[in-house]
Amino acid sequence: MINTSRFISISSLRQLALVGLSLLLMLFCLSCSGINSQVADVSDEHFPGETVVAEISCACICDGSPDENAWLAVAQSEVLERESTLTVLLNYLEDMGASSAGVLPPTAADVEIETQAETGARYHFPLVMNAKVDHFISYYSTVNNRFMHRSLARSHRYLNMMRRVLRAHEIPEELAYMVLIESGFTTHAYSHARACGPWQFISSTGRRYGLKINSWVDERRDPVKATYAAAQYLSDLYEMFGSWYLAAAAYNAGEGKIQRAMRRHKTDDFWQMANFRYLKRETREYIPRLLAAIVIAKEPEKYGFVDIEYEAPFTYDLVKVADATDLDALAWASGVRIEDIRKLNPELNCWCTPPKVKDYKVKVPFGTGERCQQALADLPPAKRVTFRKHRIRPGDTLSTIARRYHTGVRQIKDLNGLRSCRIRAGRDLLIPVRVSGRGAVVFDQQIYRPGSFSQLNYTQQKHSRKVSSYRVRKGDSLWKIARNHNLRVADIQGWNNLGRSTAIKPGQLLKLKDQNRVVKKRSRVTKESSRSTQKKKRVVTLRKGDNLWRISRRYQVSVADLERWNNIHAKTILQPGQRLILFR
Repeated sequence: MINTSRFISISSLRQLALVGLSLLLMLFCLSCSGINSQVADVSDEHFPGETVVAEISCACICDGSPDENAWLAVAQSEVLERESTLTVLLNYLEDMGASSAGVLPPTAADVEIETQAETGARYHFPLVMNAKVDHFISYYSTVNNRFMHRSLARSHRYLNMMRRVLRAHEIPEELAYMVLIESGFTTHAYSHARACGPWQFISSTGRRYGLKINSWVDERRDPVKATYAAAQYLSDLYEMFGSWYLAAAAYNAGEGKIQRAMRRHKTDDFWQMANFRYLKRETREYIPRLLAAIVIAKEPEKYGFVDIEYEAPFTYDLVKVADATDLDALAWASGVRIEDIRKLNPELNCWCTPPKVKDYKVKVPFGTGERCQQALADLPPAKRVTFRKHRIRPGDTLSTIARRYHTGVRQIKDLNGLRSCRIRAGRDLLIPVRVSGRGAVVFDQQIYRPGSFSQLNYTQQKHSRKVSSYRVRKGDSLWKIARNHNLRVADIQGWNNLGRSTAIKPGQLLKLKDQNRVVKKRSRVTKESSRSTQKKKRVVTLRKGDNLWRISRRYQVSVADLERWNNIHAKTILQPGQRLILFR
């Protein structure tokens, strides 16, 4: 926080300069008056009743050199006119527009700067320049020039909105550039820690600040809602630490980590904490990166970022829909492309708005909101389509499902891309139903073009029965690979000896275990468990300090058997007094 008492406005500088000029002229007048008083003393003593100035000047001219005599003659004339000097100065100041006190009227720029200095708004976020900041300025200007160039081009799309939200929460506007180093102003950015969106929220923090995350929507990708959540989070962090540097560092590492670092190093100064290795390198470099991004973004041309084609600002209209509405219908009603609707609503996981949500607000291009709302209202009841998700149960058929939802079999097949009526239990179907009333829906060809029906993204995938491998590509993460191949991250880590690390590199070859082999192993386990039931059952009560390894050594059984018999995991925390079952 900059001390505003040290801020000197332009009008104050002008006032000080004028006062100084006045003092110099007054001192000169006083010195002249001192000379005149000496002359008066001489005249009273030696030449009573006569003019002394002329006589003394004659004596000086006779006694001194020509240059000195000329200078003294000028001084004598100024002494005679000393009474009018101050008047001339005041007249000059008055001609310049000054008040009687000698202060020039402040300009509009002066007033703005003084207001910003009083409120601390201009320098609310402390900008520190040191070797680390200079390093990242050079890094972004050279090595990572391409990333910075693209990020600056995207920044104008969201920057005005983000600054407005931060101002409303009394947060420094410069913190909007956290989005630049977090995600590069992209809405679909993901990190290895499963953080998502422009502000890179993890799911727990996002839910804590009111962001909805489910199979239909992920509001961490919504630039507006995520900015409001980030502003509330930053406000809480600043209230906790009293420093914007520590608040930003806690945003990256978590408030608990920064609190422990403060206790560990006995300091609340971020730069001192950054000298130690307790904080991760990413956190130690977070503030220097942020400061470098702020400095470059304020003057991009100075650092070589020229000819940036900035994107248009993020503008839109809001349209209320009562239930799940296909984006194709919204694009048709707005008269725009469906890509424009998807770009404005990156929080939507599917191709429609969430079902069973009353008055869900969806964004449409600016200027098309009224037209879209009216077009949706004018649709006939049969063409007002919404959707339901149905998990197929044993014994279900398309006919029974259609009767349950009061719709038609053909519509279900068209929407889900089914060529026959054969369905499998455990899969998901999307059921088209009317917004109001009963009966089969009608897919208007103007709205739903042939082949435009989207299929579910969460249908089960078939995989090869053999052990497969995967070559890591740019942008991949373990979580993404596990999701695409219907595996667990822990399994991939175990099969590739990664431990707990999630770090992978493009070009790296990962082993992927086949799910069918896992099923076979499980069936083999069930056979072994049935055999174990023939042995004598025994119940063991745990004592203080016991763990699975000690129990296995004590009773000559394996840890895997103990886990299987008691349905526990290796990482399960055991408590004294807990009972375990084993067979011997």
